[in-house]
Parts: sequence; structure tokens; C-alpha cells
Amino acid sequence: MLPEISLLFELLVAGMLAVMIYYAWRLNEKLSNLQNDKAELERLLANFGESTERAEASVQRLKGNAAETVQVLEDKVVKAVTLRDELAFMIERANDMADRLEETISSGRPAEGDSGMVARVREQLPSAQDDEIGDDGERRRKKTDLLKALEGMR
Repeated sequence: MLPEISLLFELLVAGMLAVMIYYAWRLNEKLSNLQNDKAELERLLANFGESTERAEASVQRLKGNAAETVQVLEDKVVKAVTLRDELAFMIERANDMADRLEETISSGRPAEGDSGMVARVREQLPSAQDDEIGDDGERRRKKTDLLKALEGMR
């Protein structure tokens, strides 16, 4: 009976060895897959590092461009505000001048229908009789030209 138990025991040990060889072979496959995956992971990490560096460089360029754009826009806003203030001042002055001009025009109109400027020029110019005494042809022509020009301004 002892040889039979010994044979059984050897068969059991041989079966366990076969199972152990099978698991060792599977472990070897998994380790080689892990080494392949490790190499691929290292390549991916290297690519990721390069991509990160390029992204950081791009972000720096964008920050520089944004700073330049902000500066340009600030300058333009300052100029626009200055121009707006100047235009507001000019409009205010123009309105004041228009009001004064309107008051002057309305208060300076004579009753007979001539504009105030024409009436004042007629008062200051010598009469037609005075023209005949002096340099009559030249003075008369200048007087009529001036009166025509002033009438045309009305």
C-alpha cells in the first residue's frame, strides 16, 4: 500500500507542478504586457510633456498679445474720451454763439426791410452826390459792388 500512496502522492505533486507552470506562463505574459504598456506610457508621457510645454508657450504669447491689445484699447478709450469732451465743449460754445447771433440778428434788423449790416454800410458810405464830386466813376462802382455783395449775403 505504500507504493500506491507514493504513486498517488507523486501524481498529485506532478499535477500541482503542471498548474504552477501554467500560472507561471500566464504571469510571464502579463509581465511582458505590462512592460510593453510601460514603454507606451513613457511615450505618452513624453508627448504629454511636449504638448504641455507648447501650451504654456502659447499661453504666454496670448498673455503678451492680450496685454498689447489692452494697452492699445486703453489709449484709444483715452483719446475717445478726450475727443468727446472737446466736442461737447465745442457744441456748447457753438450753441452759445448761435444764441448770441440770433439775438443780434433779431435786435439789429431795421424796420424798413434792409438788414442791419446793409443799413450801417449805407450810412457810412458817401452819398451818390459826394461820389460825383470826387473820383466819381471809381467810387460809385465800388459802392454798388459792395452793396450788391451785402444784399447777396441776405
